[in-house]
Amino acid sequence: MPRNRQDVDRDAKVAEIRRTAVSILRDGGPSALSHSAVAKRLGLARTAIYWYFPTKDDLFVAALADVYAQDLSTPPEDDHVMTRLRWAVESLTALQPLTHAMHERAKHSPAAADLEAGFQEAMTSRLRALLAPHVEPDRLDLVTATIVVFVEGLLVQARSAQERQDLLRFLVAELVGEPVDPV
Repeated sequence: MPRNRQDVDRDAKVAEIRRTAVSILRDGGPSALSHSAVAKRLGLARTAIYWYFPTKDDLFVAALADVYAQDLSTPPEDDHVMTRLRWAVESLTALQPLTHAMHERAKHSPAAADLEAGFQEAMTSRLRALLAPHVEPDRLDLVTATIVVFVEGLLVQARSAQERQDLLRFLVAELVGEPVDPV
């Protein structure tokens, strides 16, 4: 008989469920993540997972938010535009299947739509801050938006890391108008 873990406090249970959901999401992708999979791995009743995450989208969004926080929260300390952008593009490339799943779910899930909007806002804000010292203030919003659109398109195309870097380097050099890569 599965355990119900009444002896563990709520925050600890939620953290344990989220860690397990992240592990399942990383190992098998969005299709592998379910209340049943998490419950089985933790030795809990499936209904125990529903208590904390009422829908599959709630579980997916919580796990994906944790993946994003783990994988995108510590950019390189190097302040060069290209170093940071290369890191971001390669990190986002690795996460693309999960990001695509979030985008698809956002069409029907308010939780996924909120995560997608928050993710977009955070990434745009970080990019804007990175570019601000290099771009005239009256061009900053347009340059930021252009790079965001470019990177989104770049992420859905099958390109090598070198091709992604070359295209990104060209775009940033054209938009920023100065050498941007510490070769």
